[in-house]
Amino acid sequence: MCGIFGSHNFYVYEQLYNINKQRGTFSYGSVYIKNTVNPGLIKETYVRKQPSTTNLTGDYAFQQEYEQFLGHTQAPTSAQRKFSPSTSHPFNSIHYIVAHNGVLENTEQLIKENIGVHDNPVDSSVIPVLLSYVFEFNDSVHDNGTVTDTPEVKAIQEVCNMLKGTFACWIYSKLTGDTYIVRSGSTLYGNIMTGDFSSTRCDMCKTELKEGVIYCVTSEGLATCGEFESNSPFFL
Repeated sequence: MCGIFGSHNFYVYEQLYNINKQRGTFSYGSVYIKNTVNPGLIKETYVRKQPSTTNLTGDYAFQQEYEQFLGHTQAPTSAQRKFSPSTSHPFNSIHYIVAHNGVLENTEQLIKENIGVHDNPVDSSVIPVLLSYVFEFNDSVHDNGTVTDTPEVKAIQEVCNMLKGTFACWIYSKLTGDTYIVRSGSTLYGNIMTGDFSSTRCDMCKTELKEGVIYCVTSEGLATCGEFESNSPFFL
């Protein structure tokens, strides 16, 4: 069992981290996204992965220059029971950074049919690679796009449709600087007005987010921007 969480407010982020420790203390991973005054430019990110837990008090210095904070608490998996940065969340690809809570059932099939070679044993690691692959090589995601139905949203939709099992993910795009969250089976709660989200229900995040919906996470709240077919075994 793992936990994902995020906020544009570092004080809230710290609280969400402490709440989600109950979902795993094997390792902690995070991405802090830097402010930019130049829309369209790639935003700088600060990525951390470390074993066990951490004290975030020293990170308050980041709140002046960074605008969003995304985190993950990890329990040991059957594939990896010794800490290594390469097998710990978040996972990185050319265009996307992803943290995942859940269990994928068709990882080997996804690798064989779409990627070919992938040497990371953790199921979650395939998600950002698939996103980059679909965005780069699937021409259909670039056809007939609209303001809301962008190629990026269509790529996320297609990849979510491929996944079987349970998942709740935050997805950070290095292409656009946007953050998305999705859910199918795994728990995920949010605050529609602030954009905060958490695997664990709490005062800051009370609303259970819908399965099969792609949310864009903004400083003004959570915005629905797409849908996908949930393959959750719990979805009726």
